[in-house]
Amino acid sequence: MKQLAIKITGIFLSMALGLPLCIQAQNETHHELSKAAQKGILVNSEIGNDGNIRMTYKMKVDKKSDQVNYEDYVFDKNLKFVGVEKSKENKETHPDEKVTLIKAFVGGTNSFNVMSMSLNLQQEVWERNWNYDKQTYQWGDRLSKEVVKPKNNDSKYRGFAAFGNDDDGSVMIIASYDTGEDDQFVCLRVAKDLNMTETKFPLDGKYALVYCGTLASGNFFAVFAPNAGMSDTKLYSYVECSPDGKIAKNSTFTAPSPNTLIMDYSEANGSLYFIAGSDKSNEPFNKVFTSYAPINNPGYSTSDNRQMDKYEKHVMGTEFANLHLLRFTDGKLVFASTEPVKDFKSKVVTPPSQKKGQPYSGKKIVIESLKVSSAGDVLVTGQLADKKVVNGGNSYEYRYYDYVCMQFDNQGKLVAQYAVNKILDDSKNNVFAARQDFEISADGKSAYWEIMEVQSTKYYSSVAAAYNGNYSLSAHFFPRISTINLTGHSVSDFTELGEKGKYLVYHNTSSITDKENNRFYFGHDEDYKNIWLGKFTFK
Repeated sequence: MKQLAIKITGIFLSMALGLPLCIQAQNETHHELSKAAQKGILVNSEIGNDGNIRMTYKMKVDKKSDQVNYEDYVFDKNLKFVGVEKSKENKETHPDEKVTLIKAFVGGTNSFNVMSMSLNLQQEVWERNWNYDKQTYQWGDRLSKEVVKPKNNDSKYRGFAAFGNDDDGSVMIIASYDTGEDDQFVCLRVAKDLNMTETKFPLDGKYALVYCGTLASGNFFAVFAPNAGMSDTKLYSYVECSPDGKIAKNSTFTAPSPNTLIMDYSEANGSLYFIAGSDKSNEPFNKVFTSYAPINNPGYSTSDNRQMDKYEKHVMGTEFANLHLLRFTDGKLVFASTEPVKDFKSKVVTPPSQKKGQPYSGKKIVIESLKVSSAGDVLVTGQLADKKVVNGGNSYEYRYYDYVCMQFDNQGKLVAQYAVNKILDDSKNNVFAARQDFEISADGKSAYWEIMEVQSTKYYSSVAAAYNGNYSLSAHFFPRISTINLTGHSVSDFTELGEKGKYLVYHNTSSITDKENNRFYFGHDEDYKNIWLGKFTFK
């Protein structure tokens, strides 16, 4: 049996449904594309005012023509094919652009400083070209790059994390003074004109960076843990910085453990949620994990940088004794729960046709999204996973296996974990994480669980690669849907659409849900010769 972690991958949606959820209807249809549309691309899928579904294909652009041709494939809401509608529009032209960006990194690209955490800045100029054929802007070549220094600051820093802003070319950096110790963490904002502003984080004493990230508000947050020797090593600090580099929110909170490690985060219903773990010891964070430091080092390939590599080795080697769910609202802790990992096995629930399922076993968790029901239940869904060393030990890759959805009550107590097996469980399909989605009823008692199962397909990066048979794998998906009873803690069997991978949803527009709770899935066959349309009605 594999030693497993959980990769959380999900987008949770809520709808005001007045009835318990059940799958009422399922329909699928497909239709052959014209020869021209087979060479084109899907640019839009929508439900019109007449209730018809339109899938719009843009034809391959003729360089000699001043027009772009389109074909709309139209279906009614019962998936009956209505017909093809053709249209044209004039091509647009826009001037090429040059964009200047500031990048932050640590260390360097030679053996003398590659292990260093010393902060460096790089100014890059990029092309943004108007593609006349595709009628869109696209990034071109990097025209120049050079290591630069701020105009108004000669201080030495150690870099921990950076958040670039492509809109104005600036970068925000979490750093500390480079004195040999992390005496004081600071927030740095470097504008593209190389003016730097420095703001000290409101920390009294020595701390380690536990986690950081960006928020929907445009702020970024950072969580710090007191180092060994501080009077209360469970008294963590939460800080938010605004895009102009100023402190926006600041609070202290009692963490569940002095080595509470935040693995990932998600925003929902105006609150910020953290999934965290801790080991069975009472050691402080810096003694167990060192510091989180996800800033780039262009000369260090194993991880983002040497410091982050040390951190990841500690994390990946830790068997967490406890799992924690923390909720923050307006920058302050609302609750922090503790669930012993040894109790997870007793909470496993599987679909009726599945005899057993894999429980969470105490490894690192990564969340991509999280949703809270109207009754306050918190749903977190993911895949059991492990991390493989590849490229001769120079890098890591995840492998993704069976699915687990965790259900917590409104105070963070684990009430159930729904364990579901993959359909396509082989080496080429385990390279990619599935997409997952939920529809939750207004009373919070029921939810649909939608899994976009991975179907890996071959693609060639160039004509030469195709000629030589050098292909890569690309993740495509088909839908599976079940119903979770959130009050009764049960999960139904899944129903598949797309004939288990014969038809696959588009990446850019996979589905749309109308006002009558009909969800339409937009897809194609593996050769892109046939259009595919699937439908579920949620009640």
